[in-house]
Amino acid sequence: MHKHLRLTIHICAVTAAVVFIGWAIVAMLLPLFGLHLWQQEWQRQGETSLRYASIPLPFTNKADLDNSLPFMAAAVLDINKDGVDEVFLGGGKHQTDGLFQFSNGRFQNIINGIIPAKNDGDATMGAAVIDINGDNAPDLFIARESGIWLYESNGKGHFQVRFLGPMPDPDTVPLSIALGDVNRDGWVDFYASGYIRNDLVKGTTIFNKPYGGYSALYINNGDNSWRDGTKEAGLDRQHNTFSAVFTDLDNDLDSDLVIAQDTGHVEMYANNGSGQFTPVNNPSIFSYPMGIAAGDYDNDGLIDLYFSNVGHTMPAPLVRGDLRKDQAFNPDYMLFHNDGELHFTDTARSTNTARYGFGWGVVFADMNLDGQEDILIAQNYARFPGFLAITYPGKLLQQYANGKFRPVEKRSHAKNNHYGITPLISDFNDDGWPDLVWANLAGPARAYLGKSGNAHWLKVRLPNTASSINAIIQLTLDDGRTLTKQRIHGQGLGSDQSRDLIFGLGEAPGIKQVRIRFQDGRDYRINNLAPDRTLHIGEGQ
Repeated sequence: MHKHLRLTIHICAVTAAVVFIGWAIVAMLLPLFGLHLWQQEWQRQGETSLRYASIPLPFTNKADLDNSLPFMAAAVLDINKDGVDEVFLGGGKHQTDGLFQFSNGRFQNIINGIIPAKNDGDATMGAAVIDINGDNAPDLFIARESGIWLYESNGKGHFQVRFLGPMPDPDTVPLSIALGDVNRDGWVDFYASGYIRNDLVKGTTIFNKPYGGYSALYINNGDNSWRDGTKEAGLDRQHNTFSAVFTDLDNDLDSDLVIAQDTGHVEMYANNGSGQFTPVNNPSIFSYPMGIAAGDYDNDGLIDLYFSNVGHTMPAPLVRGDLRKDQAFNPDYMLFHNDGELHFTDTARSTNTARYGFGWGVVFADMNLDGQEDILIAQNYARFPGFLAITYPGKLLQQYANGKFRPVEKRSHAKNNHYGITPLISDFNDDGWPDLVWANLAGPARAYLGKSGNAHWLKVRLPNTASSINAIIQLTLDDGRTLTKQRIHGQGLGSDQSRDLIFGLGEAPGIKQVRIRFQDGRDYRINNLAPDRTLHIGEGQ
């Protein structure tokens, strides 16, 4: 009798404990569930025919989050000039970088003997790729904690290293590099986005006080040496900055500048054609713009801009920092529709591109080749310094015929649960379909090959030189549609995308005309092209 009573009491106690733990877990998860709903992180996935196949990419970034800023470089470049890109991924302080070639259904690390090893204790933050000397081989700019490095190809698949120097301000670390030709002299210039050194970080929510690193514009002297031209160009400023891109915003054949500054506004500058910049008004208010995507999402011939933000990951009072009550704050992602004549309207809310989690690198790409740009978003949250919390999967936002976007990363099997810094887009198996690499900080990279039905495509390959920067490529299809892209370096965050511009043609039977306008005045027109091919323009010039 007593044994049965003790057993019954024991069972009741265990049951009560299980129930208590269960309700405690529910109590903890309910706020998280509510927060996800508030962010629309669990919004319904859209319909899609896209399907991705995961492929091995053996690289795990080892960021030292206690002693480094939480960033990493990522870029694609064609090392062996076979028309297919390799992948460069930056390593942490005590980790070598990686260079990966796609072969036999997987990526293999081929960096040894090709790219000289970096100094131990120097983290790799950003990268950009271009041919600086016209030998038809890619050269690699790398932003590291120590400063800016240039890896020059010898034309035979090997690189020599040159240290270009630290940032002009000794307290600044370069995070990313935007390539341009700001004075249209045919030489590569670049803008290095700067952030205050990790050991000097005082906080990440400072809006009103003078604080942060100094970015810099480097002007080519005409011999692939560079001088600091920041002040003379009208760009001298102190503010922590994540990334920037040069793009022609008004189709006047020069490189305008767009900057994503932390704890501030989006900054936009119009180029007068000679490298002098004038501020351009835009719809941004106080926010955390980080990654930048640049593309023509509505096919009106003008480049639009998309910016990641903190989203609604945390309650607004926690991220408003030192903002006063009268200072408006926006946690939403921003989609700036280019209305023409350097006027912009934020259409993020109306296109369902506003409310997502803590975002980093963003990229425009037509992933399903229907002739409309889609959006890739690297997400997840980091708190400076040293604490990393993995929370939100990356997003693939597919655009539909009504101009709205919906996430399809789960249905297409391209979800990334790791700490995404940026997406990389290229065609690694040379089938015309855009493939995807998620560059992940403090975790493994993820790679996917993409495919979707029988849509047609055209791949445009321009010379990978300064002469092609911000060149405008416009396709007129047989069905009357017009598609526009520019050669823009630096989309994402600390990254550089493929030199190959992939146009999705959908079911269009052919291409009536391809027009390419370069900043030096050249104007190419090619008529009556069949689809599903690579078009080489001025290769080797």
